[in-house]
Amino acid sequence: MGESGQDVVDDTSELKQVETRDAWLAAIVESSDDAIVTKDLNGIISSWNKGAQRIFGYSAEEVIGKPVAILIPPDRQSEEPGILARLRQGQRIDHYETVRRRKDGTLLDISLTVSPLRNAEGKIVGASKIARDITEQKRAQRTVRESEERFRAVVDNISQMAWTATESGDVTWYNRRWYEYTGTTFEQMKGKGWTVIHHPDHRERVIAKFEESLRTGQSWEDTFPLRGKDGQYRWFLSRAVPIRDAAGKIQLWFGTNTDITELQEARQALARSHEDLEKRVAERTASLTEAIAQMEEFSYSISHDLRAPVRAMQGYAQATLEDYGRVLDEHGREYLNHIVRSGERMDRLVRDLLVYSRIARSELHLQPVSLYRLVRDIVSHYPEMQQPRAEITTRGELHSVIAHEPSLTQASSNLLNNAVKFVAPGVKPEVELYSEQQGDRLRLWVHDNGIGIKPEYRARLFGLFERIHNGKQYEGTGIGLAIVRKSVERMGGKVGMESNGNGSTFWIELPSAQTDS
Repeated sequence: MGESGQDVVDDTSELKQVETRDAWLAAIVESSDDAIVTKDLNGIISSWNKGAQRIFGYSAEEVIGKPVAILIPPDRQSEEPGILARLRQGQRIDHYETVRRRKDGTLLDISLTVSPLRNAEGKIVGASKIARDITEQKRAQRTVRESEERFRAVVDNISQMAWTATESGDVTWYNRRWYEYTGTTFEQMKGKGWTVIHHPDHRERVIAKFEESLRTGQSWEDTFPLRGKDGQYRWFLSRAVPIRDAAGKIQLWFGTNTDITELQEARQALARSHEDLEKRVAERTASLTEAIAQMEEFSYSISHDLRAPVRAMQGYAQATLEDYGRVLDEHGREYLNHIVRSGERMDRLVRDLLVYSRIARSELHLQPVSLYRLVRDIVSHYPEMQQPRAEITTRGELHSVIAHEPSLTQASSNLLNNAVKFVAPGVKPEVELYSEQQGDRLRLWVHDNGIGIKPEYRARLFGLFERIHNGKQYEGTGIGLAIVRKSVERMGGKVGMESNGNGSTFWIELPSAQTDS
């Protein structure tokens, strides 16, 4: 083959490579999910891929040769001349967020990237435009923003001071109560500006403890005085918890400051009365009794007053779910469900606190009480204690005791509720009760087939807010056994438990209504 024949072969090969490359690029453009459009410097559309047809609803035949202005809403027509002017100057426009109109007239949010097109001589002859539909992204952002606004509206109306901070501890938002108490502005308080209202005697300790929580990611809790707008300091119980994303990374911290000045003053008054005891035992005993009564009254009042905001929180969250659930995404609905469930748990906790406070404060009138009748009545009021869900039996006769019947009913029902609740999944609760005479006292034994209690937990079993089992599997407030102990002790009795790995056995000991013959 001659030299000219070889040139023909080379030219043909190069042409095929160019054609292959062009076909490959054309395939990429056609398969793109984004709209890829070209136009001349007069804004006339010259090419239109399938992504553009899917996003805007026009076919290529309908738009090629038409001005790109057909995609622009009337109130945004002024954008195109500015874009064309920048293109003529050779400027590239990246990720320009705007609104465009579909063939059916609906509007959509898009992100535009526009690049100048040059001919072989380098002259700008048109533009290539990539349009990405970001309507869902914008809708999600609006939903999140609206959810945040609703959250802040709720938090703005609680009695506590509240705030949010970044992962590094810089505060980004305070609720209205914060500004009302401190008399400050956000400009003064943003970042770590909050340190200036801390008492000098506590500031370094508080900062060090908060920074330790930031470092470890553990929840923070501390008690310290904060200066108000009147220049006076009040005591606050402060807590902050990390809010994490799905991967477990901390996104922000949410904190509250609860005014406990009265409680702190009550504690200080109690401490002072303890110091005076060495000098005047009789006076100090009377003072201490009064202080305890005041604290119990305070605890009762606080527990009672807590129910209103807790119910309001539940109600608003439930109303938001019912009225706006359709416009919230899954995360938004889940957050509100968390608020509702947390409110329900808090309401149960407050109710138990009220029961505990009533027991501590009320005057008890003791009289003979039939254990047989009392247990029978309790079981008849709780379906979960009846067949076929559970089996509760008695061994022998249940004798009578000297007790305050409402308090003994509360204590016994708490023990029976625990007995049928704390069983392994799939196991039918079996509970046996029997009484045992011990001199002038009587013990009521309650034995179950539950999961038992490890020895290391038994010392704090009857304490207030003590929970030793998984909270997700076994719901509760941690107050039930404390109520049992307080009730029985107020009646002059004792409580206890035994556990050998085959369930647990609790007992209540009270004065017997009958003596040994």
